[in-house]
Parts: sequence; C-alpha cells; structure tokens
Amino acid sequence: MTVSLWAASALLPEGERARVRVRCEAGRIASIETGVDPRAGDVRHENATLAPGLVDLQVNGGDGASYDDADAATRARATAYHLRSGTTGLLATLVTAPLAHLERALARLRADVAADGPVLGIHLEGPFLAEPKRGAHAGADLCDPTPDRVERVIAAAGPALRMVTLAPERAGALEAISKFAASGAVVAAGHSLATLAQLREAIPRGLSFVTHVGNASDWPSRPFDAQAGFRRSEPNVVGAFLVERRLRGSVILDGHHLHPELARALVELRGPEAVALVSDSTPAAGLPPGRYRMGGLDAEIRAEGYATTGESLAGSVVTLLDCVRAAVRLAGIPLATALRMASATPAAVLGLSDKKGSLLAGADADLLVLGPALELEAIYRMGVQVRAAAGRSGR
Repeated sequence: MTVSLWAASALLPEGERARVRVRCEAGRIASIETGVDPRAGDVRHENATLAPGLVDLQVNGGDGASYDDADAATRARATAYHLRSGTTGLLATLVTAPLAHLERALARLRADVAADGPVLGIHLEGPFLAEPKRGAHAGADLCDPTPDRVERVIAAAGPALRMVTLAPERAGALEAISKFAASGAVVAAGHSLATLAQLREAIPRGLSFVTHVGNASDWPSRPFDAQAGFRRSEPNVVGAFLVERRLRGSVILDGHHLHPELARALVELRGPEAVALVSDSTPAAGLPPGRYRMGGLDAEIRAEGYATTGESLAGSVVTLLDCVRAAVRLAGIPLATALRMASATPAAVLGLSDKKGSLLAGADADLLVLGPALELEAIYRMGVQVRAAAGRSGR
C-alpha cells in the first residue's frame, strides 16, 4: 500500500520543518520532502503537524482489559485502545503476582508479540521489588530474584522479554541483573530503596534504566550511621539518576504521579534523550469513574483523572499522548521535546531507533497527525490509517 501525506509542518529528527510530504510504501517511510506544496494524490492536513507514532515502555492495559488476562481477544482490546489513542508501539506490562501465574501470563504474551505488531515486547515489573516501596503491588508475592526464579521467567517469556524492573538491593539481584541483561532485556531499578553505591555496583552488571523516576523510588528518611554518629545524606535512586549519566529513566507525567515542575527539572538536567515518558496505564484507562477490580487489586477511578488503591496511586488512567499534553501544558516542556520523550527516546532504549520513534526514510510508517490543540486528527501504523479513539481530543 502506498500513501502520500502532506502537512503544514512535521517534527523531524533535525527539528520542525514546514510544508512536508511523507510518502509511505509497504509499511515504511519511503521519502520525506520539506518546503513543498501539496499535489494531486496527497492526503492533505492543512493545519496540522506530522509527528512520530508514540512508543510506551509501560502499559498494563486499557479499556477495561488487562495484559495478564487469559483471553487473547481481551488483551487485544487493550492494545487496540492505545493504538487508537496514538501509541503505535508498546511494551505489555505485567505486575507482581505469584510466579506460576506470571509464567503463564508471560507465555501468553510471548505469543502476542509479532514482528510488525504494536506489542513490541513484555515489561515485567515485579515480583523482585522492595516491600517498603511496593506501592500498589501485592506485598505477599514479592520475592528475591533467585537463580531458579530468574530462569523460569526467562524461559517463559523468551526473546519477548524486553524490560525487567527490580530492586537492585534484594538478595541475588546482581546475578539476576546479569542474567536478564544477557537475555536481551533492559534492566531497570524501580520500587527500590537502593543506595547510590548499590546502583553503581549494579550498572556494570547490566542495569541501565530507572522505572518511573520519583515514584516508589523517592528519598526515604536519611539512614543513621552509628559509627559516624549522624544521619548521612543518601542520593538513593532519584539522586543516582541525576548524577549517573549511564542511566536513562522514565517518568509518568499525568499531573498526579510526579510534580510537573520536578519533571521539567529532570529533563533540563539530564536531557530528553535520557528521560522517556510512560503512561503506566492500567485497565482503568478509558473507563468512567467508579470502583473496579483490576489485576488482583480493588481500585477506585476518581473523576480528577487518577486511580487509587488504599493510600497508593494504582498506575494511571491516561494514555501516552495525554502525558505529552501534560508535559506541554503543565510542565512547560516544548512540544518537540515532549514528543521526542514519547517516541525517539523510548525507541532508543529498546534499540529500535532505526525502525520506531522518528520520521526517517526507511523507518516504519508510524505517524500521528496532530491539530493545533494537540488533538488527534489521524493515526497511521505501518502506513495504514487507524481510527482514533473517541474522547481523546486534546484534553
């Protein structure tokens, strides 16, 4: 299939350009022309901007559907919801559960990952997390990453395992990091009380990422040093992310998980190439306010745009494009920067820069058409137009 798109502007890797034509053939971007007028046969977007399709590293579900569901059609409904909302590539995310349950869920999701499909792989967030920072994760199912447990996870997921979030301070974590990294997964610190020294010990083993910086990894009370006789300053995970250039990380910018001012400061300090936006979207995304059972948790969706369980936020109820909008409107991050954090940066984390996240000749033809208010006018995945979800108009 061949399609030629013309728009008033486009966000290219070298910056925003005016009057751009993007020609797509066989699912790839065949050519890009700038400073040109529309011609017969072009699909015209007169007052809009072409942008790369978004890549989300952390999606638990959406439209009432969870990625740990046994029914393939239910899992597909979650993917379709995010695709219609502008996310053209994602990591299906599983959270803490009994290991036998996770093995079955990993094996099912492994079958959902296709070469040209929107599900790019699996993100396993737990069960190797720290109890004091578990957030909404089930405390009874947390455990150490023993060699047997790690091997069971890798065997169940196979090459579909693209990211693992764990607490580097847990017993056996250093060996687990080495094994997960050797399997091809990005290994991330999250839900953790690790010290700067522990993180620096883990980095040579393969730790390269921090999951949702500032959430379930913020500074605890300062530890008392009995020998020195005072409470020492400890950077912990957030501080380590600030000072360790070998680490990249993600932030949930929905207006609730992370203060927008802090999000902007993180981007200014580390640069957009080091900070990826993620939605951490749960099955509650797209549902009206109310009480729901999600992933083994009883959660309440609030009218203000978030979900809680007990005293913790229970993931988010937004899409990645909503996070881009919040980055622009609440944090004051320039649109081109925010879009980079939701496309090129996560694609680079996954080693997919040649295929995803940028408008480049030869890359997959995943494109968004955004109106002046950042509303979705059109979505193309692999050169085929996708109908946008109702109600996602620049909120």
